[in-house]
Amino acid sequence: MTRKNRFSALFVIALSSLFWVACDKDDSMPNDPSDDVFELAVRKINPGVDINEFTTARDAFVAKLIAEECTSNDREFQPFFDFLNAGFSFDSVYIGMTQYEDLATYSALGNTLGNSLEAQQFFSLFSPLVFEALLPIEGYGPVDLSQIAPLGTGQVLEIAVRDLSAYASFDQADYETKRDAFLNKLSAQNGFLREIQWKSILNEDIVVGMTVYESQQAVIGINSDSNFTNSPEVVNFISTYPPTVFGTLNNVLK
Repeated sequence: MTRKNRFSALFVIALSSLFWVACDKDDSMPNDPSDDVFELAVRKINPGVDINEFTTARDAFVAKLIAEECTSNDREFQPFFDFLNAGFSFDSVYIGMTQYEDLATYSALGNTLGNSLEAQQFFSLFSPLVFEALLPIEGYGPVDLSQIAPLGTGQVLEIAVRDLSAYASFDQADYETKRDAFLNKLSAQNGFLREIQWKSILNEDIVVGMTVYESQQAVIGINSDSNFTNSPEVVNFISTYPPTVFGTLNNVLK
């Protein structure tokens, strides 16, 4: 099976394995944002693919997706710093996020769009580094994706993806205690704006942390402050639970 077909199959199977209910949008009934689902897709352009070919195919697919009922707020980010030293060039990685009204919408569109011409053309141009459907964990929602590092503000977005099964003798209580102490310390820093913690609905072991900072300068300043980086809260969390799947600081493209 080719890479193109493997990823198309992944897209369809992952979504269609969830229950299917068509989105019946009634404009007289306001959407309940508490059950919105958020797709996170980290894409690495395949060798030899021209960037214009990629962006053209991406925009065609996204336009088709956003034209569907009950989708909104498609966003795009690009790394400027890689925590994991993965060795990719920053201009080869594009991060997309899309907001869906609910799980039923997300599942239904996996069936209807996964094999579309636009999807086939787009998926053939990149390799997926991360593909997850997310919900904010308790205390971090509801989320309006349009308000996460809005374009034009200069704000930057940190994304850290962790596979909890990768940590030896993983202890959920210890993880949450160290995570929350770290986030409490981080939230007190100048230039910190917002934190969102997510859980995957495709893989219960995957969690994602996102932090919004005022600017590149702000996040550099925070991470250059030894009083912060050497604090017990930071050392205990980062040394015990570093990102295992993906970790970048990102500029906003749209």
